[in-house]
Amino acid sequence: MEKTAKTAFFILLLLLVPLSRLCAADPEWINTPHYEKDGIEMLMEGTAVINTGQGWETYNFAFQPYMQLDTTHITAYTGIQLTSGMYDWAVGATYWPLIQNRIKAGISANYNMNYYDNISLTHNVMLGGSIDARPSSWLGIKSSLFVMAKARSVFAIDTYDKFLHSITLAFNVEADIYLPYGITAYASLASYERYRYMLAIAPSFTFGVSKQLPRNFYAGLEAAARYTDFFTGSAFYDGCEIRIFAGRRF
Repeated sequence: MEKTAKTAFFILLLLLVPLSRLCAADPEWINTPHYEKDGIEMLMEGTAVINTGQGWETYNFAFQPYMQLDTTHITAYTGIQLTSGMYDWAVGATYWPLIQNRIKAGISANYNMNYYDNISLTHNVMLGGSIDARPSSWLGIKSSLFVMAKARSVFAIDTYDKFLHSITLAFNVEADIYLPYGITAYASLASYERYRYMLAIAPSFTFGVSKQLPRNFYAGLEAAARYTDFFTGSAFYDGCEIRIFAGRRF
């Protein structure tokens, strides 16, 4: 119980980071409309994945098609992961009722279905809040905190109630650095990824870079290092994944 309380307190501190510079005086920033008030943008993306095959993820290669829709108050996405012996579908949306010049806050809901061939079927449902802040013209910070419900059916369990249930916290904190020539570098600490949903004490560290290309195309590279029991004295490295992605905005 004490370990859970310390973990929750640490997560809440991280979620305060986006608010730390919002009151700083920056006249040039205040007069810049970083959040558009109208229009619709859609992106389509494909990602090739190389995984070390350790831990829960036993695959070595995967492909991830992905699509996202952005409007003034709604962000919605869906995507699938295709790999040998494991299949994922993810879908989610965020409603942004609060939109200011330097920050927007919203309510998010995400769902993931993971099918592990001949082993298990897992449903992950997340509900919580999200913050997207731009403390300066070169820095963006995003954070989310969710309550996540997991229901897993293990095929080897042949009983009336096959589903194993659990409820946990899920969080994400990300910093984006906007560089010249359309380059963005980013880093995040999160207990979940687009196709990976673990307990809060098993986070991933993700580092990446993307480049804006002509005609609204973009491409990038990122790497995720995964750990278990990270907030205890027995932190354990669980594996690594490298992703190469490309897409286009419409």
